[in-house]
Amino acid sequence: MLDTSIASLLDQIQNIQDEDELDAFVCSLRDHFETTHSAFFVMKPCGGISFFGTYPKEWSNTFFAKGYDRHDPIILACYKNFLPVDWQDLDWSGRQAQIIYQVALAHGLGPQGYTVPIRGPRGQYAAFSLCGRENGEEWRKKWKRLRVDILTVCHFLNARVLEICPKTQNDPYKVLSPREVDAMSFLARGFSRAQIAETLNISEHTLRAYIESARRKLDAANTTHAVAKAISHGFILV
Repeated sequence: MLDTSIASLLDQIQNIQDEDELDAFVCSLRDHFETTHSAFFVMKPCGGISFFGTYPKEWSNTFFAKGYDRHDPIILACYKNFLPVDWQDLDWSGRQAQIIYQVALAHGLGPQGYTVPIRGPRGQYAAFSLCGRENGEEWRKKWKRLRVDILTVCHFLNARVLEICPKTQNDPYKVLSPREVDAMSFLARGFSRAQIAETLNISEHTLRAYIESARRKLDAANTTHAVAKAISHGFILV
């Protein structure tokens, strides 16, 4: 039997009628889960992200203006994972990652956080984040206590988003061929092109053709973008 507080949240989700009400609901989750911020992100099929929740507008504007979405360890980890991502488990040692981390702190985000990647039909992708100021051990205890409730809310919230915001669903991509899947999979695992060609027993020229074909099918800007899309849309598993 569902906890009455979660049952109430699910009822509220079903009553959401538009994006303004969606934003208000996501904002309310900050107080419900007793965190400093709550945010829900939806990837747009045409590119870009729709933000809902309590993240400062200044942070959202800075995030995209500076191109942080291409280097953010949280986003990169969510593309490769189906399970929730604990921010303290990520590698923040790189120069770009350090900049993002410090700017986020300056805008009141973190230092602790969890992000739940959410995958819907036809490659639809969203994510839900909570962040707080507890120490690492306290944050892990909070997540352990709340994770079932949070995952339940995420599932029902995304289902409602698909109903009220149909444009968040992607048009279906062309199916990747078995060789294209192989090429993308090995790239995702960190193999060099020479290693992949040798493993698949093909020339690097042929491999390049498979990679380029996959990139076009995925409507990706470059190979790294293609690998990320292949993972996030479920064409390959890492």
